[in-house]
Amino acid sequence: MFTKLSSQTRIIATVIAVLLFFSFFMRWYVFGIQWHINLVLMLISGSMMTVSWVFFSQFHRYLDKVFPYERGIFLRIIPQVLITFGVVYMLSWFVMWRVIGLFNFEDIVNKQYTPLAQAAGYFAQFMVVVLLNVLHLAEYLFRKWRENATRAAHLEQEKAQVQFDNLKNQLNPHFLFNSLTSLDSLIQDNPELARQFLQQLSKVFRYVLQHKDKGLVPLHTEWEFIKNYVFLLTTRFENTLQINFEIEEEAYQRKIAPVTLQILIENALKHNIISQERPLTIRISTDGAYLKVENNLQLKKKVETSNKLGLQNLRTLYSFLTDVSFETIEHSGKFVAYVPLIE
Repeated sequence: MFTKLSSQTRIIATVIAVLLFFSFFMRWYVFGIQWHINLVLMLISGSMMTVSWVFFSQFHRYLDKVFPYERGIFLRIIPQVLITFGVVYMLSWFVMWRVIGLFNFEDIVNKQYTPLAQAAGYFAQFMVVVLLNVLHLAEYLFRKWRENATRAAHLEQEKAQVQFDNLKNQLNPHFLFNSLTSLDSLIQDNPELARQFLQQLSKVFRYVLQHKDKGLVPLHTEWEFIKNYVFLLTTRFENTLQINFEIEEEAYQRKIAPVTLQILIENALKHNIISQERPLTIRISTDGAYLKVENNLQLKKKVETSNKLGLQNLRTLYSFLTDVSFETIEHSGKFVAYVPLIE
């Protein structure tokens, strides 16, 4: 049952228990109070501390609703400390002069409760009240900071998703224009190939429409889509473009963000020269926890349609989807993208 309590309640309960044990020991060791009297005093002290804490927590919970710290820290904390101390003082007075009187402890109290002890006791109570209020303020500010940080993270994730959705939507105008241009030339030269091209084109757009709102798809689903997409590209570029797949069977059940491969292939096409003299080769393979997409580098001097946000959007999106980072590197004349495969 103790484990069901909040961490704050467990800490307060532990502090109260330690204080009660310490005060019990001091009354026995320093003042020589008999154990049965000492036990009653400990029960009275424990009840007083518990009542004070219940009032403190309920009072502050009420103030959090009607007068939060955001409306003015000093305007809230000064009357808060004074009211809390007033309640503790009244409770101490009631216990000292009413409850203890029921157990005939007057002699002990009169002997130990000197004016100096009274002043020290009230000062200690005031400092404890101040400390509790400061701790409550710190806990309140930390909780608000954590809520704001979580809200900011959610906003960043939503922003990344919107940017990624916009990136997916770019498939429609640019890719459609190039595909229709290729289809136009095929209709007269090769009607059968034009019919196949149109079928594959419809499958590509059907996939985008069906999965545009999904965060993740199985790799085998993405691969089926990419096969149709690759058919369109190889029909358009013929033998100047080669796309090879070397994916291990067990990787197909893992997941990636939809159209990730299309974006990476499109990125390679956009930034590299493709010609008979300089064909472009793209290799898609598995590498442990990653799907590796690599192509030979033969960069164009100028890329008119590039906004340089595609890879950054993918990197940001995957940072929210998994702890494994999306990475890109250039080495040995190749550009390599490492896409995390998500369980």
